[in-house]
Amino acid sequence: EITTCRPEYYKWEQWLFTQLFKKKLIYKKISTVNWDPVDQTVLANEQVIDGKGWRSGAVVEKKEIPQYFMKITEYADELLNDLDSLEGWPEQVKTMQRNWIGKSYGCEIEFNIKDHADSIKIYTTRPDTLLGVTYLAIAAEHPLTSLIQKNNPTIEAFINEFSKGSVAEADLATAEKIGIDSGLRAIHPITQKEVPVWIANYVLMNYGSGALMAVPAHDERDFNFAKKYKLEIKQVIEPIDSKTINISESAYTDHGRLINSGEFNGLEFQAAFDAILKKLTSLGKGKKTTQFRLRDWGISRQRYWGCPIPIIKCHSCGEVPVPEEDLPVVLPESMVMNGVGSPIKQNESFYKTTCPSCGKDAERETDTMDTFVESSWYFARYPSYDNQSAMVDERSNYWMPVDQYIGGIEHAILHLLYARFFNKLLRDLGLIKHTEPFKNLLTQGMV
Repeated sequence: EITTCRPEYYKWEQWLFTQLFKKKLIYKKISTVNWDPVDQTVLANEQVIDGKGWRSGAVVEKKEIPQYFMKITEYADELLNDLDSLEGWPEQVKTMQRNWIGKSYGCEIEFNIKDHADSIKIYTTRPDTLLGVTYLAIAAEHPLTSLIQKNNPTIEAFINEFSKGSVAEADLATAEKIGIDSGLRAIHPITQKEVPVWIANYVLMNYGSGALMAVPAHDERDFNFAKKYKLEIKQVIEPIDSKTINISESAYTDHGRLINSGEFNGLEFQAAFDAILKKLTSLGKGKKTTQFRLRDWGISRQRYWGCPIPIIKCHSCGEVPVPEEDLPVVLPESMVMNGVGSPIKQNESFYKTTCPSCGKDAERETDTMDTFVESSWYFARYPSYDNQSAMVDERSNYWMPVDQYIGGIEHAILHLLYARFFNKLLRDLGLIKHTEPFKNLLTQGMV
């Protein structure tokens, strides 16, 4: 038997964290999160209901705080390709994971900014629509906005208002599309015409570059936004079968034949993709790129219940992993629970310590790990449950991978993906030999 909340289990989770931190597979960065101003904690997207915190009912705000991330994107290709080897998995689950990883091929295109040293880089899978760009849209958190809002109180007010509300993709997808003209003008890399730059709430800073090229005639979001703000809608694709379409009523989003595109007129999708990419490359304004929808996994949680993150923050040495001989870092039990924030942050006996490198006064990290971390490797611990000197041993190689795994399909893109990721991490650390954790998967239903 194993119990994931006991120190003898999460000691090895902390040990793994320190190994991955040293290999730069765990890193820290500033991240925009859902913040409950009453409970003083980060909320998962699923805990934001109609823009309010599920427990306090407070209007959720966006907040930038430092968070630890696991570099799951480093394994994106392998996680995607190895799905083909999982013959005992339901095709629906594999499709859900493929879509979640979301590998796409496209172009990175650079737009210069008029009278400005900076430029805006965007990623698109549809370079064939480049001649139909009528505006660029950037996220409110884009670096350019900090320069714009200094001298423009209207834009500053818009950005401050936008800072309220959820950062969940699902919420943004259904929210009303709103924006404001930044006053900046981009230069189209091929036509050299000026294109307005808008700040829009449907652009995510944590996906791609936080900017996109808007082609209202051939994208529904851009179309609705352009209609609302009376922006130009320019058709550059027509159906190959000469089907009648009305761009004034709705966007035409399928592939087709180029029109109103100068030297590229008459080309169909792939030929247009290649020709426009070649042109951009010759101008030094574009290149072919591969992008994933998958993002690195933010594992920091500002709450008591979770495995303590084994990092000591030292003014002289920076962030120092807790030495193996000092593991586990155990959750303190004498806590004052007042329902606001994490009680660990008020517990000096826990967070005040000394740096293991220089011996000076230092502080422990008070965030804990996402509890999904516990469930991402427990199956590998079962065969080695009583080993006190290693995370797993040869018994795990003997018994693994699991022959039959049973769990609901709701775990398809979280637990099951994380378990596959952790399995590959353990393999690359030389702890186990197999590539996948579960040979066969049954997603049970209800009768």
